[in-house]
Amino acid sequence: MAQITDRGPGVTQDVTGEHESKAAQVLAQVAGLLATEQPEAVLDGIDFAVLVGAKAYELGGRSCHGGGPSISRLALNRVGDVPAGVTRVEFAVRVAQAAAALGYDWTADENRRVIPTIPAPRREEPGAAQ
Repeated sequence: MAQITDRGPGVTQDVTGEHESKAAQVLAQVAGLLATEQPEAVLDGIDFAVLVGAKAYELGGRSCHGGGPSISRLALNRVGDVPAGVTRVEFAVRVAQAAAALGYDWTADENRRVIPTIPAPRREEPGAAQ
């Protein structure tokens, strides 16, 4: 049974600085994906919303308690609607601008690893004592 203190549908928690920071990070990640994965494909609004939601869920620790819905709503509201016929790479610019407006620091990405590492067992050096 619903209580009078329960939130109604669509009512979000108060947006905090942490939510803004995470929304900025989500948008930066989404902008990178849009620009690099099938950049010339046309972007659909639902596809964009799903991508933002998935990244927010991932950033929230893959938990329903990580603030994903609030982060997703904030990110989607800052970007706005996806225009019909826009390509992924074109829309990536708008998404990156929204991330910057939320305070995302692009210079922190300058030192990130570009080539992923593949975990593998260490090789034994020849002549190493066991």
